[in-house]
Amino acid sequence: MSLQIGKAIYELLHSNTAVEAKVQDKVYPLVADKSTTFPFIVYKRTEIIPAYTKDRFSANEYVTVEVIVASDNYIETVEIADLVRLALEGKQGTFANI
Repeated sequence: MSLQIGKAIYELLHSNTAVEAKVQDKVYPLVADKSTTFPFIVYKRTEIIPAYTKDRFSANEYVTVEVIVASDNYIETVEIADLVRLALEGKQGTFANI
């Protein structure tokens, strides 16, 4: 399931009204469209580390995801980054069936 973490990230960011108010629907996996205007968000999975047990079974995985907030205004970038952090940090449960 960790390979599909992007689906959960997208749902959490897209369903957050504060993030949506700042970037509308401009939340992209990997790269933004060339015609995209500021501000926008790009996210990507950068690492997956299996958590093996003593019997060589991987029960869990640790996943690293980068979230990039782009804007032509530094203050706006910081404000959106704070909203993204609040939207993602500490979330547990099922999101986008993940």
